[in-house]
Amino acid sequence: MTEKPPLKYLSPQDWELLIEDFQYDVVRREKWTSHYSPLSILDLALSSILRKDFPLKLSLISFLEEFSDSLFRNFEVQLALDRLIDAVRSVVQAPHDAVSFSSALKERMVVAVTSILICIGNDVEVCLGQLESLVELLLTIVNRPSHGADRQMRAVACECLRELERAFPCLLAEIAGHIWGLCQSERTHASQSYILLFTLVIHNIVTRKVNVSILNTSVPLVPFNVPQFVVGGSSREVSGLNFKELRRVMAFLLESPQILTPSAMMEFMSLVMPVALVLELQASMLKVQFSGLLYSYDPMLCHVVLMIYSRFVDAFDGQEASIARRLVLISREAQLPLVFRLLALHWLLGFIGLVPDSGGRKKQSIVEIGLGFFYPSVFDPLALKSLKLDLLAFCAICLNTLSADNMGGGSSEVAGPRVSVVKLFEDGLVSVSAFKWLPPWSTETAVAFRTFHKFLIGARSHSDTDSSTNRTLMESTIFHTLEVLSGSFLFLPLETCLITNFINHFGGLSTLTLVTTGTTMDEKSAEWMVLFKASIIMPLKVLANPV
Repeated sequence: MTEKPPLKYLSPQDWELLIEDFQYDVVRREKWTSHYSPLSILDLALSSILRKDFPLKLSLISFLEEFSDSLFRNFEVQLALDRLIDAVRSVVQAPHDAVSFSSALKERMVVAVTSILICIGNDVEVCLGQLESLVELLLTIVNRPSHGADRQMRAVACECLRELERAFPCLLAEIAGHIWGLCQSERTHASQSYILLFTLVIHNIVTRKVNVSILNTSVPLVPFNVPQFVVGGSSREVSGLNFKELRRVMAFLLESPQILTPSAMMEFMSLVMPVALVLELQASMLKVQFSGLLYSYDPMLCHVVLMIYSRFVDAFDGQEASIARRLVLISREAQLPLVFRLLALHWLLGFIGLVPDSGGRKKQSIVEIGLGFFYPSVFDPLALKSLKLDLLAFCAICLNTLSADNMGGGSSEVAGPRVSVVKLFEDGLVSVSAFKWLPPWSTETAVAFRTFHKFLIGARSHSDTDSSTNRTLMESTIFHTLEVLSGSFLFLPLETCLITNFINHFGGLSTLTLVTTGTTMDEKSAEWMVLFKASIIMPLKVLANPV
């Protein structure tokens, strides 16, 4: 089959039209593919990129990256990758020119070719030669540690190698020792990329149980060959000698986080913790080195500490109260972004659930810490008020649970917590007290009634078949407090009409059972019933989608 003749040259205007047609739909795309084969379009694009006077080089690179799946069919993958790698080698090796071949162009070209190879060359055996050529080119770039002129290019090459290692695990396992040496030699800001690359290689070696020597490697850095166990998919058991080497490597890695940015620290710790578990390292090492990050004002660094806690709960035994106190204080820092303050409270809810506590003392201490700080302030944003009220309701559930446990164990400390639950409810509601005169559809009214619901149902059963639910609700102190509050802003004579099943089905809001204690309901009471429905039921329907 003869290949369709390509155009000798496409002007920048032609390329703009071609890119627009490809991005529009398949019909307009066929206007080009009916005249030119995909390889012809690729050749035209690469020849234009290599021209010094062509102005749309970055646009063409993005075009090839975006439509690589549709342009290159299975039988054309190897040819397409060969031409792409030849082109990227020519661009990288071209003399630096701020106009024709700038650093940004070289970095973008390397990233695009790496992305295309990962997308269309997912079978290692099919694209083995092209993969080796690209990795060898990238290794040649990174093998110039501490060279200041191309530090950004070396960092980008490390990121490309990291993506290739992620797509083809243990691809760089046999040259891990060389990468370690490069990490030790690098002194520019690119060291972060070197460290993350090396950490991912070690992570894959440990999790895939590949038996390679890191300290005594005989495999050269270049020329690069794909390891046979990557091509064949076989694995090997980790030997005792490798455990010794890997512990030495971990000691080096745990000294490097001070050069990492917060986002890099997150990724670093997500790779290091599984390795620490496999190597059976002492969790106290991670706790001592990284627990101080909780006192920073960066959410990613705080999240790192919580990640470590979730994996090594026992190592933080006795420090749960200090972690909870720090999260509470973060939520009270008015100068911090609202997202961070909300996130701290969400973390706290999850953290309380992770605390191992058989006797309830640890959770009680955390609840006691929160009682003094969870009350929303008048100037808090409404979203923060809502979340703090949720935490107060959670504290009420904990107090009720502890109260029930104390009663079952014969403790005399029962009355105190029950009174405290009412106080939590009344004091917390002050921050959204404007609902008394705001219209039913206002957001603050929705927050207030959402709080009513959470405090009222508490830790009680949500089952429809539980006959004790209604009686328990009516006998609760929160219900009687709500009666008084309802009479104060609705003027509804609760001696005539009582709410006995307050949103038994909160999600559906299908029914609201009203039971009268009198024999009849006069005309005035009927008017108040209309007011009650307008003021209570309408806001609660808004709460089907809580703020």
